[in-house]
Amino acid sequence: MPVTLRPSDPRPGETRQRILETSLRLFAEHGFKGVSVRDISAAAGVNVAAVNYHFGGKQGLYRTIFETVLEEDQARFNEQTANLSTLLARAGDDRALLAAAVEVLASGLVGRIAAYEHAQWFGVLLARELALPGELFELLYRRRAEPLLALLTRLTAAAQGVAATSTTARLTANLVHGQILNLVFARPILWRQMGWEGGYTPERVALLARTLADLISRAVGLGETGPAARYWIDEGGPR
Repeated sequence: MPVTLRPSDPRPGETRQRILETSLRLFAEHGFKGVSVRDISAAAGVNVAAVNYHFGGKQGLYRTIFETVLEEDQARFNEQTANLSTLLARAGDDRALLAAAVEVLASGLVGRIAAYEHAQWFGVLLARELALPGELFELLYRRRAEPLLALLTRLTAAAQGVAATSTTARLTANLVHGQILNLVFARPILWRQMGWEGGYTPERVALLARTLADLISRAVGLGETGPAARYWIDEGGPR
């Protein structure tokens, strides 16, 4: 399946787009150091000067890939984290509302991960950057990991009745975050083990969201999510 990125530049030329798509695949396959500007130019069918013209060089191109993919998802991420923050503020220590917050979190995460199927190569780049943190680690941490971990920590602290600054809350949040990342990195294993040929369907996404909600709920100390939480969401809670 071809990868289609939508660069933040509202008027990207065909050449710029082709360089982005080609370099995403090459960087994922060979790593940043394993790919030269000449390799990218040859694979994209452009001259070497085009990379410098559009991106200022290989490092600029690499950063643009990350910024582009993150920007594609930014509006949905912002909306979902804002809804979850609002719900956590309302919930206080109300366990039914906290369970509803878990449902909102799981549904949003799985929906976004499923929608990222077109950017399959980016998952490889992400794994490389987290395994050997480089310049772009701070970008990934600031725009995705840090805000999500903050919300997971608030959820855990409320569920366990501890301070959000406690080691328990922060460590639990990080372990849950690791399970979420596993849905990105280990997707081929999940599909193979579950026999999900053809990838995600709406039914599979719904099942995965429910299962993830139960796993998170148990991990933070709420127990299994149940009908009360789902009823609250269906009756108009923020999504």
